[in-house]
Amino acid sequence: MDRKLILNLSLLVGQLLLWQSCTHNSHRVMAENTKNEITAVSISTIGGFTTTPSNGYTIRITRDSVYHSFSAIDTAHSTLKSYANTEDKWNLLLDKIDLEKFADAKEGESRQPYDGIDIRISIQAKSGKYTKLNADNNPSWNRVYRQLEESFSPHSFENKK
Repeated sequence: MDRKLILNLSLLVGQLLLWQSCTHNSHRVMAENTKNEITAVSISTIGGFTTTPSNGYTIRITRDSVYHSFSAIDTAHSTLKSYANTEDKWNLLLDKIDLEKFADAKEGESRQPYDGIDIRISIQAKSGKYTKLNADNNPSWNRVYRQLEESFSPHSFENKK
């Protein structure tokens, strides 16, 4: 009987240790996922066309809101507008973001010295802010840029008026 009791207790202790190990790992994974949780994404255009009034914009997207800031040389034409974001659009955007690859993207040169427009994308996560300028040669940056243009471009905002 003593052998059977010792065997059962050993099995019980083994199961408890295994359960504790699994629980500890799931907490670690949850903490890592929370650390990389994306809270906002922004896109800005800067510069361009010095011979005509240029318009730039910044769009900041969060889970529940979209903010469009249109800036012009003539500040009378600058505006700030916002509308509600949808869960579907937010999730489509998040699906395009690989934060690690985005953070490793190599930035491009500024286009402003040649009268060009710079495009800056920023991703705010709980672990920090990641900003890349003109990283056109990076597939991760391009995926995010295409999704931003498709779902949140200034032209799509005109339909919200």
